[in-house]
Amino acid sequence: MDIQLKDRSEGPAYLQVRTQIEARIREGRLKAGDTLPSPATLAQKLSIDKGEVQRAYFELERNGLLAKTVGKDFLGKEKSTYTVK
Repeated sequence: MDIQLKDRSEGPAYLQVRTQIEARIREGRLKAGDTLPSPATLAQKLSIDKGEVQRAYFELERNGLLAKTVGKDFLGKEKSTYTVK
């Protein structure tokens, strides 16, 4: 995913992430069924706290744009997947 953060004058990191994902959905660059990177993966790529990405995803889920599914990986650990609705 090609999200890039600008300086803080553009708003908090979670808001920039949320806004950019919303724009990609509206533009059709993200379509229903597309999977987003985990919060940890995206946070690492953007060099921000994982909580910032989790908040962005939560708000997108609350607004009906993302769906979160929880399952178990092959080691039995809980794993969340985020997909575009």
